[in-house]
Amino acid sequence: MIKYNLQVEPSLLAVLLPYLAKVFRETSDRKDGQRFAPPESGDEELDNAWREGLVEEGRADRLSFLRLLERPALELGCVEVPEDEAEEALRGMTELRLFLRERGLKSVTDEDLENGRIEIPKLTPEARTAYLGYLLLAEMQERLIAEIG
Repeated sequence: MIKYNLQVEPSLLAVLLPYLAKVFRETSDRKDGQRFAPPESGDEELDNAWREGLVEEGRADRLSFLRLLERPALELGCVEVPEDEAEEALRGMTELRLFLRERGLKSVTDEDLENGRIEIPKLTPEARTAYLGYLLLAEMQERLIAEIG
């Protein structure tokens, strides 16, 4: 089991974790096989197998991340991920960050987001929560990557 503590106040986690769980539920309706499918190859069987594989992998990634979100220790800032689920959890976090980027942070440029030049007080309340959730997921990913490496 990989374990590490986040550098986030529990009061902030009390707001962000329910928000991330809500956003996570919204991502469950997405059709990964549609979004990430390759161009049509002309081989219907191959195209269908590709889409089904993407959907199944996405489901495994989301389930791993869901198990992480549901662990009571996370409310206290302790991340616990079974070693054999680390990569799936990382991909689940990435999917959620992409979703937050697309839906909650439309008003923020990629350059400002990447460079951390975000003036939080100037964001709408919805964008502020999305940004803080995005940052929390980034910390979780960076720390998990460090633990794996």
